[in-house]
Amino acid sequence: MHKCVHAGHEWTMTQVLQTAFPRQQGGDTLLVGGAIGIGMTAEAAVRGGADFLLALNAGRYRVMGAPSVSAMLPIGDSNSFTDNFARREILDRVSVPVFFGASCFDPARSPEALVAQVSEAGYHGMANFPSAIHFDGRFRQLLEDAGIGFEREAQMLALARKAGLITFGYAKTRTEISRLVDAGASMICLNFGWNAGGVLSVAQSFTISEAADRARRIFASIRARAPETLCFFEGGPIISPDDMFRVCAEARADGYVGGSTLDRVPLEHSVTERTSAFKAFEFLKQSESAQSRALSRVARITGVVGQSEFVMAVLDRVSRLAPTGLPILIRGEAGLGRGALARGLHALAERQGPLLSLRAPEVGEAAEDILFGAGPTRRAMLARLGATVVIEGAHALAPHVQLRLAEWLEQGELLPTGLRATESARLILIKQPEGAGGAALEPALAQRLEPGRIDMTPLRDRPEDIPAIARHILSLVDAGQAQHRQISAAGYRMLLAQAWPGNTPALRSVIARAAVNTKGPVIGSTALAAAIRDLDPGAVEVDLPQQMTERDWLLDGLRRNRFRRGDTAAFLGVSRKTLYNKMRREGLLE
Repeated sequence: MHKCVHAGHEWTMTQVLQTAFPRQQGGDTLLVGGAIGIGMTAEAAVRGGADFLLALNAGRYRVMGAPSVSAMLPIGDSNSFTDNFARREILDRVSVPVFFGASCFDPARSPEALVAQVSEAGYHGMANFPSAIHFDGRFRQLLEDAGIGFEREAQMLALARKAGLITFGYAKTRTEISRLVDAGASMICLNFGWNAGGVLSVAQSFTISEAADRARRIFASIRARAPETLCFFEGGPIISPDDMFRVCAEARADGYVGGSTLDRVPLEHSVTERTSAFKAFEFLKQSESAQSRALSRVARITGVVGQSEFVMAVLDRVSRLAPTGLPILIRGEAGLGRGALARGLHALAERQGPLLSLRAPEVGEAAEDILFGAGPTRRAMLARLGATVVIEGAHALAPHVQLRLAEWLEQGELLPTGLRATESARLILIKQPEGAGGAALEPALAQRLEPGRIDMTPLRDRPEDIPAIARHILSLVDAGQAQHRQISAAGYRMLLAQAWPGNTPALRSVIARAAVNTKGPVIGSTALAAAIRDLDPGAVEVDLPQQMTERDWLLDGLRRNRFRRGDTAAFLGVSRKTLYNKMRREGLLE
């Protein structure tokens, strides 16, 4: 009986089978193997529940930034390359069986020598990888004719089985499967080709349904000849646990082997999203230095928070318009602080009169009497000295009322004799943008308001303001508390990923809900996701898609920053040059 010592444990073949392959002992466990190339990923896979590991040169190439297919190139001694990192980083560091991926392409190294080397090193098993199964046509035939093709791999596995090693055979076709059964392979893995998914994705020629059907038929043929052989599958269109479960269920597989799906694909998405999440804090840092003292005072009084170009422009414009007597038109969607901005303009102007407000949709036809007065006993709003008159929903005013306002602005017909123009009432109109629930104003009125127009940009078009607004909201929620809470990096990334159709009130509601449900000092993405679902039960995506491609990632960043490359680079946390190169590679520069 073969014995191997590893991680302080002496394993017999029976113990290895009982530990890693309980199905052979009458169990019903789905086995998961990890094709790994670095110690950190190996340990993480074991913590996640991996039943065994395969040390493959492809895994090492992936963590070096190369695609898995690099494993097939003659760029070095594959066996020495694999053995070097496996012994140093994996073999004595994990508590599950480790199989060695052996290459038979080297005519100078016999299968017998390979088996002896692997057995002596203490590996629990042996796999034929890199394998000739990934070649076809004339090149594949040349390998077979030269005696360094798949037949040699099958001979190696047969020798390994005799030496007491567990043998793990990769195959694609029925012919290859049959040869592995003849060689007595302990485990046979139906390979569907290089994996889809991620930046280095390979185009697929068949679907999940086709893969499941093919596996079902092939596994049935294996079990008819060798009932004790364990049947696995790997690669192709299977890139998620859902894909794996579907194929396992339909094909009655004993398990699955993950390579790119366990390291490269999740690593690409995780590092991209996590780096971008941490980059969100750069926006907070910028917000503290972007505003001058003067603009900070304007921001405090008006309630405008953020550091985007839009916010800076609005604060500057407000600071210039406030001391003038010009009428103001604030145009923007609900939830952008339009009313607060109007009140802030009144305070900044230090006018002596009152702040008066009128909601045009609510008062209807009475608006004219309220604004201009009706009879000697009713005092007109616009006749109040030094007052600021705010008309919300101005697009709902009747056309003749709008025209009368335009005439009043032009002539000052209610201005008492001898009163200076700067002491008359000031008019501020608030309306929805055209096409978003707001009709256009009468041309005469719109023209008169044009010099004092302020356009409010929706939150979805300036995501760089979200971290600063979120921090401001959280400070209000935690007012009076001994310690103010913070939002995690992943939480900020989730907030940045939302479209916020309700603008600031929706963001405020989510943060307040998450804060109430969080006991600790840090509000994480889980609490925020739950709050987003509470706000909109119909929401399906509360985070970036897990399988977002780099092209999708770039397009999302470009869209959120109105296709301005400098802002997009800052938002994504990359240099302008890197962004340009990525856009060119993805065909986004045409």
